[in-house]
Amino acid sequence: MKKKWVPILLAAGVLAASPLSFQPVKATSHETAMQENKLPANLANLMTVAPEHQYTLRKGSTRIEVKLLQWTLNQYGLKTAVDGVFGAETDKNVRQYQKDKGLKVDGIVGINTWAALYAEHKKPTDPEEELPAELRNLMDIAPEHQFTLREGSNRMEVLLLQWTLNQYGLKTAVDGIFGPETKRNVRQYQADKGLKVDGIVGVNTWVAIYAEYQ
Repeated sequence: MKKKWVPILLAAGVLAASPLSFQPVKATSHETAMQENKLPANLANLMTVAPEHQYTLRKGSTRIEVKLLQWTLNQYGLKTAVDGVFGAETDKNVRQYQKDKGLKVDGIVGINTWAALYAEHKKPTDPEEELPAELRNLMDIAPEHQFTLREGSNRMEVLLLQWTLNQYGLKTAVDGIFGPETKRNVRQYQADKGLKVDGIVGVNTWVAIYAEYQ
């Protein structure tokens, strides 16, 4: 019996002394993962520039804004090297992104593509949250006297529109920019309400939006 245990004991000793002995794996917390996926400060700072004032990017561009584009595409799920060079891979992924978002598929990052990219970094309003006071105050204006909103509008009233669409169940980034996503959701809202489906927020659409809060 002793002879049978010798090899086992020797093996146990080798494993104990071996530098290959197992070390506990440090678990990556959700918070750590989120930090790793957080937009770097130097890129986040670029978003202080409104989408309509951003540089137009295309194949061959080599600006820091290209890194913001690439980082966002990568987080979106289109694997893109964040190297600041707008090459063939970036061009291909921009076109796929534009197709996904219902934008003109030309590989050029202009205002509409920028607006969509910015929206990727905006957290939609929490459905449990109440309408902020500054947006509710906008409703002191009668619907027939409200501003007509359409794609390209960039007013505070767009925030009220987007907030309401989001609460209604049409996921919309509340960023104050009436881009393709907002237009698509306005059209869906209009269809749901039996209104003229034109993507333009005029008096009838405003009346329906106000009614959400009655």
